[in-house]
Amino acid sequence: MATSKSSGQANQLAGLAHILGIITSFVAPLIIWATNTSRDAQVDSNAKEALNFQITVTLAHIANGILTFILFFIWPAFAWAVTLGIWAVCIWWAFLGFAAANRGERYRYPFAFRIIA
Repeated sequence: MATSKSSGQANQLAGLAHILGIITSFVAPLIIWATNTSRDAQVDSNAKEALNFQITVTLAHIANGILTFILFFIWPAFAWAVTLGIWAVCIWWAFLGFAAANRGERYRYPFAFRIIA
């Protein structure tokens, strides 16, 4: 793959794919990945990983919502704790990904469904 950006700009863009996922879910990583997939390997790898992780986080929130709906009398007491846990893990791992991408490293989340290969 040809590199069209300086490595500093590529690192920043790769880091943004991780950190913007906290706010925009999978939308920002998807846009960054789709617009830079053939331009820079660093951005492509990190944005794809951030996209896969944010899809995983979205699926976890959907599963929590379904459990809350089905187990209406039991699960809502745990639902807030599960939601806060999902957000805490999302924020922590996204910041680790941001830091690694800014150093020029390719970050792999410890847990993510690798849907986009």
